[in-house]
Formats: sequence, structure tokens, C-alpha cells
Amino acid sequence: MSTFSFDALPTFLKDALREQGIQEPTDIQSKMIPEALEGQSLIARSQTGTGKTLAYLLPALTKIDVAKKGLQVIVLAPTQELAMQVVDVAKSLTEKEPIIIGSYIGGANIKRQVEKLKKQKPQLAIGTPGRLLELIEMKKLKLHEVQVVAVDEADRMMAEHSSWEATIQIAKRAGRETQFLFVSATIPKDFSEQVAAAAPFVVQVEAEGGLVHTENVDHLYIRADERDKIDVARRVIHAENIEKGIVFVNQLEKVAETAEKFSYKGIKALALSSDQSKHEREHALKSFHKGETHILIASDVAARGLDIDNVTHIIQLDAPANSDSYLHRAGRTGRMGKSGKVLTIVDRKSEYKVDKYRRDLKIELKETMLTRGNLIMK
Repeated sequence: MSTFSFDALPTFLKDALREQGIQEPTDIQSKMIPEALEGQSLIARSQTGTGKTLAYLLPALTKIDVAKKGLQVIVLAPTQELAMQVVDVAKSLTEKEPIIIGSYIGGANIKRQVEKLKKQKPQLAIGTPGRLLELIEMKKLKLHEVQVVAVDEADRMMAEHSSWEATIQIAKRAGRETQFLFVSATIPKDFSEQVAAAAPFVVQVEAEGGLVHTENVDHLYIRADERDKIDVARRVIHAENIEKGIVFVNQLEKVAETAEKFSYKGIKALALSSDQSKHEREHALKSFHKGETHILIASDVAARGLDIDNVTHIIQLDAPANSDSYLHRAGRTGRMGKSGKVLTIVDRKSEYKVDKYRRDLKIELKETMLTRGNLIMK
């Protein structure tokens, strides 16, 4: 497996990868793609930013027969944003291959989606589980020719009851002959048992390395009283001259308020939360991508699966509730070997969590402080 190269893939995919400057498979790609090409159902664990999307998309696209008009591959993603990112990646890989791709996300108009389906059926359907199940139940999408079902961010999907129920329903309807590809930053306990009804023979593969980026990412924390947290975060942003950073808050109602306070202090900040309309979220992400906005203030749900290049800093205004949440937040920086910093602002009530992250995630968390406008190790 360690000698796998992209040469095993069809020409159109090799050409697309070459044009994108992708020459060598990452660890998870070299472990997952050969098994997937053989037809094996897989649960693949690899930290965020290691190329998991290509690890399942490349073998899934290989299975599509362009001569057949029906639906052959389904990709399920937990959020609208992640689903649309996967659509973009799939389109970039199939520019020279006439594969019909359809996107079906919960926030979009279902009547418009149904109208489009009447005119043209997709060979690859990418979307959120609730909406895809709705279209399947309406008999607008048929599963009898489906070869592959891929589930992105499987751990986050499992954490949301309605999404997971819809995922399992789709998996059962696809049938036991279907190949299942689950990718995840963590593999929840009893995962194989949970999917056994739909996918009885699933092999687990894991990328090398720990759960969190440690080689190229510094994990830091700074002590502050609750009332001072926003001011500390603002001073950190100035001290580090952050031009692409994400600030996480635990409470949904604090997202917009924090963004307003930052903007008032002259920081180019926008909110990103599940409370916003699809249009508002798209605007925030576009502005951040272009560099017009330097700081995104986000909740865990809104930021799930976000794949944004060159994020240099993650600031956790509140210590995350658990280690899984820390893992997903931290995974937004240090992607594909780039460097980054994760800084957690810790008040007295949450000090105990620092040891918990160290223990669960096997990371070195260093205390730091702000002195004369600089962030220095204590």
C-alpha cells in the first residue's frame, strides 16, 4: 500500500490532479484509495486537512460509468457548506469527463431541485442527508444503480440524530451490495455496529500520526477572566497581525455579538452561524476566502467541515466542551503541512479542561501571556 501512486486511476483523474499540482498521495489517500478501488467498504480515520475528500472522491468517481444515465454515487455531508465544497472538488476533477453532478442541500428550494431532476438525472449526487432522503422518498432519485455511498465527517453526522437517521435510511435503501466509504477525524465507539445493518463488512483504515496536527501547529492557552475574553482575543489578533483566523464561541447567541464588538474595534470580522440565512453564510465565507474579512466568528455547527486554505490562527474564546470539539476546531489550521496556532482562552471555571485536552489528544499545550503587545511563552 505504501507504494501507491495516482497512476492506478483513470486518465481524466490523473490529468485533473496534475493540473491542480497534486503529485503524491497523502497517507490516508495511499491507504484508502487502493482498498476502495477493490470495492472494499471502509471506515477511514484521518485528521482534518489531510486530503480525506480526495481519498473517497477519487475511487468513487472511478466507479461511475458515463454511458449509464442513472444515479451511481451518493456523497453525504453534514452541512450545506461542506456539501458545496465537495461539489466544487468533484467538478474540478471532472472538467474533462462528462459526469453529471447534482447538489441537493437542505437550505435550497426543493421545487427547483425537483424541476431540475425532471430534466436531467445526476450520476453523482452530493448533499445533506435529510434533503437527499426527501428526494428519494418522493421517488425523484432512484437508488437501484448506486455503486458507492460516501459519508463525509461521519463522527459529526452521528452526533446529530436526524442527520444520522437519514444517513442510515439512505444506506439501507441502497442495499448490501453497495460499497460504503465513511471518513472521519475520529471514529466513534461502536461505529461498526451502528452501520452493520447497511454495511456488514467494513474495514477500518487509519492515517499515521496523532489525532491533532502537532508537528506544524502550536497549541497554546492564555488565562483570562470571563469579562476580559473578547478584549484578550482582540489584543491577540493585533499582536499576531492575524489576516486569516477563526474565533470559536460556545454559545450560538454570542456569535453575532462578538463579531459586532470586534468590528467596533476596527477588526475586519464577520459572524458565521447556523442561525444565519444561506445567503448570509455564503457572503461571510466568500469575504473570508477573498481576504476582505480577516476574522470569522463561528459556532461549532457552522464551522463543521469548513475547508479554507491558509487559516493561520484558531482562537477559542471559550474552551470547547470536549476533546472532540477541540480536535475539529484545531483541524481548521495547519492543513496540508502548513503552520498554524491554536490559542484557547481559559477562565478559572474551565482550567481543568486543559489537562483533559492534553490527556485525550496527546498534545503539548503551552501557557502563554500578552506582554507589551506580544504573545510570549510563560
